[in-house]
Amino acid sequence: MSTIKIHPAILIAAGLIILFLAIDHNHKNSRIAALLREIDRQQALGKKVRGMLHDLVEQNKAVDPALANELTQIITLLNIKQDATALMKLAKVIENLLVELYSKDAELKEKVKAANRKKVVFADYLEHAKAKGIINKEDYHLIAVLKEIRNEEAHTLGVVKEVTRAAAALVAGIGVVMSLCKILKRTTVQTSAL
Repeated sequence: MSTIKIHPAILIAAGLIILFLAIDHNHKNSRIAALLREIDRQQALGKKVRGMLHDLVEQNKAVDPALANELTQIITLLNIKQDATALMKLAKVIENLLVELYSKDAELKEKVKAANRKKVVFADYLEHAKAKGIINKEDYHLIAVLKEIRNEEAHTLGVVKEVTRAAAALVAGIGVVMSLCKILKRTTVQTSAL
């Protein structure tokens, strides 16, 4: 009977390969577990976002039926997994609220004129709202992400978005809509009282 001699270097190499595969397997399992936790978190976030939108709709039905309709459409789009279209609509809502708030703002018009432009754009409204303290720095950046997603979706086919960025922009956008609605109601009350 013949004995097969295995060189010690081959045994060490085989051991290292087995060790590497075991570590890689554990790493994959931990990544899968992390992804599953993220999916659960996203589903919970989705419920929270829909709840915030429902609250907004209820608050704005009597005041602004057009706004309530837009928000209801966003909820419907989220329910049928049309997140990109929902984000585009949310950006449109924010832009329209900012236009309503600042359309007669002389300071904003002067800034645009100084930049040699004739028309105020969404970015101008966002920047002005941030400068006025209506939108905080963090929300400003997230709304800018929302604006970029809207622009990409409007002009590019097959856009792939990072889910967490889109979710953060969505939540920030809803918060900004809530803030703007409160401000606009206050402004309406103050104006009508004069």
